[in-house]
Amino acid sequence: MATIALKPLYHRGQECIGIYFERNELLQSIIQKQAGGRWSRTKKCWYISCTQNNYEKFAKTLSGRVILETEELKKYLLEKKKTNLGTSPPSGKKIIVQKEVVQKKIKNIGPMPNYIHTISQENREALQQFTRQLNLKAYSPSTIRTYSNAFTQFLNTVKDKPAKEFTVSRLKDYLEYCFTKLKLSEATLHSRINALKFYYEQVLGKEKFFWEIPRPKKPDILPKVISKERIADLINSIENVKHRTIIMLAYACGLTCYRSLTWPYHKLLRQLSGFWNITYPL
Repeated sequence: MATIALKPLYHRGQECIGIYFERNELLQSIIQKQAGGRWSRTKKCWYISCTQNNYEKFAKTLSGRVILETEELKKYLLEKKKTNLGTSPPSGKKIIVQKEVVQKKIKNIGPMPNYIHTISQENREALQQFTRQLNLKAYSPSTIRTYSNAFTQFLNTVKDKPAKEFTVSRLKDYLEYCFTKLKLSEATLHSRINALKFYYEQVLGKEKFFWEIPRPKKPDILPKVISKERIADLINSIENVKHRTIIMLAYACGLTCYRSLTWPYHKLLRQLSGFWNITYPL
């Protein structure tokens, strides 16, 4: 009987259960399709979120098919209990749902849990409502992380001032502070605005609350242009006369239909597409 080791895993801003076993296509299929497991290319393992429901579903699905090793997971949860960062250790093979979601580290400010400790209790409740609403609306994990990080930094800045009492004028002061003092980029400012807009309009229900708040203008970026010399080199590198003629014709006429070409000419024509306004130099 195959053996699966369950170990603590921190992935994508949350605590997970890493699933480790020798390669077995049947087990992989069961874990993915029946047990709700997902594959992490960065961690090189399967994983599920660290909750009681997920664990029980996983254990029930694989009951009688594998041997589960949970010693490392038990030890980890026991250490969490001692340091008041999590919940009780599992009884048998069951995992208790964690009380607090451990947030992803935010760049340049250290771990999120320590960062949250600087927020007042009232604003912590606002953050919980904010996160719950994001989950209920089924936003993607990436959007949830981005919005939560942006809103958390806002709450840390306002300290003990209740977020729900902020007016449009005070929010403008905060965004001006982000731009002039923190020197945040336009993209980051857009994320902050989107997070605040979601909180005041979607969580608190203040309709059209952000109409008066302008958005930062995105900088104009010049497109990357391939030089005439580089284009000539690319076309001259084609040895097949027929393919070379096709590429020259497509480039000169601005054609982008290249599915009939064989590899690697797909890639070459993709590099040339968009530059047909430049006269072919040969």
